Amino acid sequence: MKRLEDIYNDLDKYNIPVFNVNFPAKKAGIISNGIDTIIAIDYKKIEDSKEEKRIIAEEKAHFETGAMYPLNADKALIRKMEYKALKKVYNELIPYSELKTLREKDYSTSDISDYFGIPVEDVVIAEFLYTNIENYKED
Repeated sequence: MKRLEDIYNDLDKYNIPVFNVNFPAKKAGIISNGIDTIIAIDYKKIEDSKEEKRIIAEEKAHFETGAMYPLNADKALIRKMEYKALKKVYNELIPYSELKTLREKDYSTSDISDYFGIPVEDVVIAEFLYTNIENYKED
């Protein structure tokens, strides 16, 4: 299971620093000029470590999958890149095989959230995507 500390360690290996910033509307973002990459996060807007884990994992996934887009990108490109990043996030943080095993053991959604250390709404979304979208699960 991927811990928050593991995600930050991955970012260190990639030489991607994380900066605390004040965003007017967003919670986080990844910025790259093709040579250097940084993650900016507004920690004041993060509710708890579960949300931090999911957000940091998503920004890391944008980097790992190449799912980056310019600030002036159209909505179709943004949706495509966000989908690509979230697919990686859910497969990494909530592996289908583990989720399936926990459901077979009658774990509640809240228990699964605690088990993986991610927000309840992400468990619901991942389970929906695994169930309804062909080729979403990678294991």
